[in-house]
Amino acid sequence: MAVIHFLSTILTNVCTSSFCLTNNISSKIAKIYNDNIEHQLLKTAIDEKLQTGSAWYGVNLRPAFKDMVQLQTLDNSQLPQNENKTRLIFVGDVHGCYNELQALLAKVGFDNHTDHIIFTGDLVSKGPASSAVVDFAVEHNASCVRGNHEDRILLAHRDLKVHRISLPGPEESSDPRAPKPGISELDNLDEESFSHGDYVDRQFAKSLTSEQASYLASCPLIMDISNIPSLGHVVVAHGGLIAGVELENQDPMGVMNMRTVDLKTHVPSRSRSGTPWYKLWNKHQSILRAEDRSTVIYAHDPQSGLQMNQYSKGIDTGCVRGGKLTAMVMTIQSQEKVEEEVVSVQCKDYSKQKGKWRGWGDLPFMEIKDDTHGGIGSGQF
Repeated sequence: MAVIHFLSTILTNVCTSSFCLTNNISSKIAKIYNDNIEHQLLKTAIDEKLQTGSAWYGVNLRPAFKDMVQLQTLDNSQLPQNENKTRLIFVGDVHGCYNELQALLAKVGFDNHTDHIIFTGDLVSKGPASSAVVDFAVEHNASCVRGNHEDRILLAHRDLKVHRISLPGPEESSDPRAPKPGISELDNLDEESFSHGDYVDRQFAKSLTSEQASYLASCPLIMDISNIPSLGHVVVAHGGLIAGVELENQDPMGVMNMRTVDLKTHVPSRSRSGTPWYKLWNKHQSILRAEDRSTVIYAHDPQSGLQMNQYSKGIDTGCVRGGKLTAMVMTIQSQEKVEEEVVSVQCKDYSKQKGKWRGWGDLPFMEIKDDTHGGIGSGQF
């Protein structure tokens, strides 16, 4: 590694405008050098001999969380091995974009009799028609995992039931019998702040039917899909998972929100500054016995866009901000072979109407143009 670093430094210093080829070589060497550093860091991060303190994050017992399903196994009747089912369709963050969801399913040729949909979380909020998306999921017996936005809605719904709600937002009546506010009545307060903008999520929570609320509450943090040919053990989580921690011991907040992980402590973070959690996950899986390896299908990270690694598949491609809505379709060909296909459609940018929708309204169906060219979008949240 020292040799690579030395060569990279020398070539960078001697490169001039007349030595652009040398500069290209230098860049490649620098990349090799950086990749080697990352490899060593990841390797060290999963070395049990180098644990600091009592243990890494997540390996000790954690308190139980009420009103939350930690882990659920997909019913065998929904698996493609079943003679009546041929495909699993994993869908990235929908965020209330009902029209785009319909366009995507039309593009993949969805058949409710032979296909089973698994939503990777965040069906609701931000987009124009969250209620319609939830109704569709219920009607088609789709599976789901709990995302951070479902969690917000369910917390608000619980607070409404026990009458523990904060003060209403501007132009929102505190009277639960009051009609839904018109589009023009909502303002642009930041929805990420419970102290200023949570009234928007509470408004959607007020509109939930008992069937919708029950469906969202039934979505587990982690869905265990069982073994899939060529992929092995497959699980679904919205944000991610910590390597080396049993599924039943994964921290709920981390599962729903993580994007990066601290390599020394394995503490997850929602921040994007750090090592992506899936790099540690893939490194850890690579050293396990083949029969012990797991592949995670996740969403939650539109800025990174489509991320198809050996043991992790990220399919959030920023639909609600004008990116794409993406599905990963698994068709099991035989006991040894599964075909994976990634399909996407272009989405409208609903962020330009921030505050005008937040999930309780349903819009009439409008034609969505399928995107058959170009790369995957990656809007920012």
